[in-house]
Amino acid sequence: MMLVPAPAISVITIREFPLSGRSLCLTDEAGSLIGGTHKDGSPLTRSFSDGAVALKNSDGSCAAGPVDFWAAVEFAARIVEGDQRAMTEPGGGLLLATALLGASMAWPLPTAPAIAEGV
Repeated sequence: MMLVPAPAISVITIREFPLSGRSLCLTDEAGSLIGGTHKDGSPLTRSFSDGAVALKNSDGSCAAGPVDFWAAVEFAARIVEGDQRAMTEPGGGLLLATALLGASMAWPLPTAPAIAEGV
């Protein structure tokens, strides 16, 4: 996923991967990034809360995320449902791997958000 522009995001490293030079991180504060486009070509804003998980490259750039656990679960459900845009999203596998690693380090899992009735 290409993130444009790339504002500075304050993160805390929780795990390092020496072979790739990447680091698993948690965000210090909530925010949003422009990443991808809607079907109509308009920019897609991706919001995240404080404590969202991200994967940082060795040069400090963002490799994946930041993503909240339940947003990653929603993305995974779209793939299982056969959503072609989700299935072919560049970096989707890396995003899900990042979310899974983050969740495994934050056990017990965060509480699921309430699901709106009739949506």
